[in-house]
Amino acid sequence: MLAKDVKHLVAATFPNRKVARTERLPGGLINTNLKIYFESDFDPVVLRLYRDGAAACEKEIAVHNLIHRHVPVPEILYADTTGSPAFAFVEYVEGLTFQQLKRTNNLKAIQQASTSIGKTLAAIGRFGFPAPGRLLASEASLVVGTKFIEGPDPIPRILDRFLASNTFQQRAGAKLVDQLHDFVWSYAPIQPSLQTDCSLVHNDFGNRNILVSEVNGVWTVAAVLDWEMAFSGSPLLDVGNFLRYELDVTPLREPYFSRAFVEHGGHLPDNWKLVVKLIDLTGLVECLTHDGLPSDVEAELFALINATLAMR
Repeated sequence: MLAKDVKHLVAATFPNRKVARTERLPGGLINTNLKIYFESDFDPVVLRLYRDGAAACEKEIAVHNLIHRHVPVPEILYADTTGSPAFAFVEYVEGLTFQQLKRTNNLKAIQQASTSIGKTLAAIGRFGFPAPGRLLASEASLVVGTKFIEGPDPIPRILDRFLASNTFQQRAGAKLVDQLHDFVWSYAPIQPSLQTDCSLVHNDFGNRNILVSEVNGVWTVAAVLDWEMAFSGSPLLDVGNFLRYELDVTPLREPYFSRAFVEHGGHLPDNWKLVVKLIDLTGLVECLTHDGLPSDVEAELFALINATLAMR
């Protein structure tokens, strides 16, 4: 979007403010997030532009309406789903992404934040739906759409679906595709069915989408961002996503994250560390079915996949 178009949207929404400058925020592989600085003493806001149009914007509004009193999320100041692109102005929340905090190597801060993140994920999981499946917006509320998969062995069957992608096969090659198929099916007998799990799942609960800040000397969650991929299912997917980069030999998040998650109502099966790795493997492969991934992201995903295969 051109600078003049941004200024036009700002002027229409905030007629008494003038744009001083804009800054593209990092992350956001799907949507574009621009931090808008104003002249005078107005607080900055974020202009969020939705690549996938009105449905994605409406869904995030519906999620916000459902959870904002119980889960820290940026306030939605104004949204318009009638134009192209659909957009929203949202509160700019001060803080560091968990990824940025991790790079400080401040172990105490990382552990405190991990505790808060576990508590926050338990709060997210308390929002339930009648059935598992995709979430859609209907009149500013969420409704459950189609299921992702039905029947037994959902984890290996979902992985096989992603392995069948031409895009993934071209990137990975036949040998890795066969390895992944054999690997996930070898663990089928110990995997949970997940068929009755119907909690709110963020579905991108990673380092870049969790903002943390220090309050009275303690690092806590300031906001959870980017809800457009949320669905009804098992919170174990979000557990696996958050622990994706955790190494058993040099733990940073653990056991602080999982302990807080359980203490505040989350549930983890006895073999949960293996289970969440298998679930997260499906997410890693799914990411590699998309076109246009930056080369560094692609390399990172393959490194994570190979690390999971090495568990055997």
